[in-house]
Amino acid sequence: MILLRTPLLELARITASASGFPRHTHDEYVISANLGGQEQVWLEGESFVVSPDMLTIYPPQAVQSSHSLSDAGWDCLSLYVDPAAFGQLFDCPPPDLPSHLQQPVFARQLKHIARLEASLREEAIVQLLQGLLDLRATSLPRPDSSTSQLVQHVRQRLLDDLSVGTHLQQLADAAGVTSAHLVRRFQQATGLPPLAWQMQQRMALARRLLRAGRPIIDVALATGFADQAHFSKAFSRFCGISPGRYRQINF
Repeated sequence: MILLRTPLLELARITASASGFPRHTHDEYVISANLGGQEQVWLEGESFVVSPDMLTIYPPQAVQSSHSLSDAGWDCLSLYVDPAAFGQLFDCPPPDLPSHLQQPVFARQLKHIARLEASLREEAIVQLLQGLLDLRATSLPRPDSSTSQLVQHVRQRLLDDLSVGTHLQQLADAAGVTSAHLVRRFQQATGLPPLAWQMQQRMALARRLLRAGRPIIDVALATGFADQAHFSKAFSRFCGISPGRYRQINF
């Protein structure tokens, strides 16, 4: 259920199944609070349990996954924040926020926003984000998993043209390392091997293009798929929804 949607912000109530979500990424910051139940989260190599009194913050492009700690699913509130929002709203660059906050006041604040009159939600979200920025100076920084020059080089190569496929051996040869070494180093830094990481970026680009209203076949070609059928199958597997349906609901 969408509770707020602006060009920079989106607030939604989401119901997750017990199996949760496989490893994936988002283009935006995702700030979440569970309404009930507990989930086990994996975020770029760190694993932690999220309870309803916590706020979880997923940075843009961070590899993440989660699952329920019981046989039941859970409901959560998720706030999606375009990185550009920090420049436009607060005149600051996108911040390095802590991945999880054991501070019930922030979780309560997000839940309170969902109960507000619709016209008051955007203002309250700005207040919440300001509070997170104020806290940033005293929060532990999120570990930088991309400091390796090798990983930075390979990541940039994978991002240079998402419409063109590549092979693991090509990446390894260009980096001057063995395929096994590349896979090990890249997965240690990002949580995924290089081609799986690139697939996540292709899916992120596909979501942006679909939200912009691009025809599905154009999106398929722009993200390196030979035809619409192969793209639709991959998109549905990674995103849990068909590209046509995703474009209709813009979420």
